[in-house]
Amino acid sequence: MTDKQVFVTIIGGILSAILGGALLIILIQLIYEAIGRHIDGGDDGWGVLWLALSILSGILGLIFSAKWARKRFPASVL
Repeated sequence: MTDKQVFVTIIGGILSAILGGALLIILIQLIYEAIGRHIDGGDDGWGVLWLALSILSGILGLIFSAKWARKRFPASVL
């Protein structure tokens, strides 16, 4: 991979993890309050689920960013 491809892939993965994590926080809060419970100290497992899904979101962001970067910035043949 070229430097541009690596840079775009890393930025895409980081942004995907941050935005995916923020979206997951909102969704988890909506689901939790929809079932009639309140969000408390975090001892109910939702925090671990959020962490795992945020990591998964970052990994998927890395994969899709790498695929896009390979198409957008093809390696020059010497």
